[in-house]
Amino acid sequence: MRLLRLVAILTLLPAASPAQSTSTDAVEGPDGYVLWNANRVEAASARLDRALGDKPMVYETIGNYEGHSIYLVLRGSTGTAELHETESDLYIARRGRATFVIGGVLVDAQILPRKQVRGSAIRGGASQPIGPGDVVHVPEAVPHHLVIDPAEPFLYILIKFDEEPLR
Repeated sequence: MRLLRLVAILTLLPAASPAQSTSTDAVEGPDGYVLWNANRVEAASARLDRALGDKPMVYETIGNYEGHSIYLVLRGSTGTAELHETESDLYIARRGRATFVIGGVLVDAQILPRKQVRGSAIRGGASQPIGPGDVVHVPEAVPHHLVIDPAEPFLYILIKFDEEPLR
């Protein structure tokens, strides 16, 4: 149920524009409450655009909370294929287009810390084009790969559920 409420709220973000937001950064609420209004998301997006350069990816952390973490991510090129043994991911596309490959088998798989496995590609996965407003849920232990056209950086919100702690 928590996941469904979070998806419902976050899927509204791509439709918002800075002119539509009346919220400010000074928000009152209970401990742990965070509002990234449209102005704040746009400002973070602009910072990521400036920081990307020739890097494959840049991101800002929206928050790390018990049970989940939220990031604003800008990818300029295709990274490695991956799976997370204990984490599930939720992608919410904001800008640009990409191809999402899911399932199949990781090629040249390497086990990394934090129960992560990375590979050079996926063999036998299903490919889907994704763009602004699309929402993708990746269950734990399922290979996935975001394929980016370098001419069109891809901006998205990433929510990681049950993320392994950073050490």
